[in-house]
Amino acid sequence: MVSSDKKLLLIESSICSGEVRVALSVNNKVVEFEQEFKEKKQLRGNIYVAYVKRIEPSLQAVFIEYGKNKQGFLPFAEISLDYFNISDTEKETLSANYLIESNAEESNDKENNDSDANIDFEKNNAKLPAKNSNKPDNIFARTVPIYKKYKLQDVISVNQKVLVQLTKEERGNKGASFTTYITLVGRYCVLMPSALSKGGISRRIEDNNVRKQLKEILNSLNLPKRLGLIIRTVGADKSKKEIQQDYDYLYSLWQDIQKNASSTNVPLLIYNEADIIMRSIRDFCSDNVEIVVSGKEAFESVRRYTRNVLRGSRVRSRLYRGSIPIFTYYAAEDQIAELYSNRVKLASGGSLIITLTEAFVSIDVNSGKMTGEDNIEETAYRTNMEAVSEIARQVNLRGLSGLIVIDFIDMLRYQYCRTVESSVRQAFKNDRAKVQFSYINDFGLMVLSRQRIKPNIQEINTTECFYCNGIGRIKSSEVIATSILRDLQHVANKNRDKSFDLLANGIIIAHIFNCKRNAVTAIESEFNIRLNVNIDNNLDIDKFVLKYGDDVHFNNYTEPLKNLGYQLKKSENDENMYNDENMYSDKKVSNFWLTKWLSRFLKFKK
Repeated sequence: MVSSDKKLLLIESSICSGEVRVALSVNNKVVEFEQEFKEKKQLRGNIYVAYVKRIEPSLQAVFIEYGKNKQGFLPFAEISLDYFNISDTEKETLSANYLIESNAEESNDKENNDSDANIDFEKNNAKLPAKNSNKPDNIFARTVPIYKKYKLQDVISVNQKVLVQLTKEERGNKGASFTTYITLVGRYCVLMPSALSKGGISRRIEDNNVRKQLKEILNSLNLPKRLGLIIRTVGADKSKKEIQQDYDYLYSLWQDIQKNASSTNVPLLIYNEADIIMRSIRDFCSDNVEIVVSGKEAFESVRRYTRNVLRGSRVRSRLYRGSIPIFTYYAAEDQIAELYSNRVKLASGGSLIITLTEAFVSIDVNSGKMTGEDNIEETAYRTNMEAVSEIARQVNLRGLSGLIVIDFIDMLRYQYCRTVESSVRQAFKNDRAKVQFSYINDFGLMVLSRQRIKPNIQEINTTECFYCNGIGRIKSSEVIATSILRDLQHVANKNRDKSFDLLANGIIIAHIFNCKRNAVTAIESEFNIRLNVNIDNNLDIDKFVLKYGDDVHFNNYTEPLKNLGYQLKKSENDENMYNDENMYSDKKVSNFWLTKWLSRFLKFKK
């Protein structure tokens, strides 16, 4: 086995299953996990030539056609100034008003998502102060976004050609979303064509000396007009030559994209984002990470990428040749299997309950079997502190996004609440997605807002349960059996003297036989019916079929008396005599002679 201090990037490529899985293991603990199927590759980050098919002023958006019978959604806020149908002079004036001075502190602190190839620059620029030399004291003035100065239908036309990048893939009934603010992610840089700013340094680089050095490198690059560049976190300790090489590669790639886009007049895919193997090496690998690859084809891809793109780096890669599956050998398979469970156990005995809903993700912290503290307040604090790191890990591995509500165990001390909040912020510090935090309120709830950078693992690997239909729980056998008897009683009341057939799952039939036998007998006697049961395990446990067949008239059957003759129907004249059951039972002897006389009479009539 590997030593506990190693960082391994495990890549498993199976030709038979058509699946590629990538996991980053640190101290034998999986901290990053991604997977991709060859039949359904990730489209996010792809660049298309598209045409405007419909303009919706009420939505302030347009619908574009980016492929054969493929339409997407493009908001007005995501349309670059380059595509506005206005004069060049007006475009230059608007661009000049939104340019950011190179020495502004805001340009250095602009937040960068390390692996996100689709940064929302329009929204970021909307928050920057306006450049106004006549009013230098008005440093807190907010600029009005460019798209709010115009009406959509006035500056965009139908059948207009646009170059777009996919930001959100199709989800259910929601179509794909696009932006015209193209971003190209490299090893150390992020290139931003048509940006309103010149970029900056990743905020995760906190050392002032390093930031100053990278700023000098950034200013020394000859960036064309309306082109921005962000230096990523992994480029913190890189030389000017390495950053220059990465920028040159991205800029030549952008020129090729523009050339291909200008030569086509049909909706077309012109740039395919890197596959999962290349993305993982680009985002996770450093000199202290060893790449272990299972599969010769994947290993050759890794070698080509490291040789062509990571020239000069000391990234190590080797082919795994063991007979045991690579994820099992490095103790990653069990950790990945836990991602499909809604319960995550903590080392001290507590647990996390993770529940996905339509509106948000709920994470409940339970103390469970955790003991050893002096009082309940200390127990709550220790459990919450232990849960923080595991919450950050599970959120990242599962790809949870949107609103995330964490229900911590209630703590009365103000100091404990503030410490837990600080720990949550620290735990998400290295998260590649943008995360916004609230405070722990009086109910012990803390709300996070996390950017979606990859699909949720349950969305791509699970389907809705046929039994519970996505609820997560099913009715008990008692409730289902009671429903069957209720329906049987209802239809039997309208269809007396009939035979009914019940078709249900074997578990329900067994419950009816074991626990509801008297109830079935009572219904059969009351409505003069007969119930036939059949087992069909192909039916869902809460589904059953109840139907009636041939008519059955039990009262028409003549049942022989005990050892003798026939039992006669009650007549109106004898009704009073037979209504008194006690009297009937006291005259068994006389009934015997009456029956014998009637038998002789019937024989004589024949």
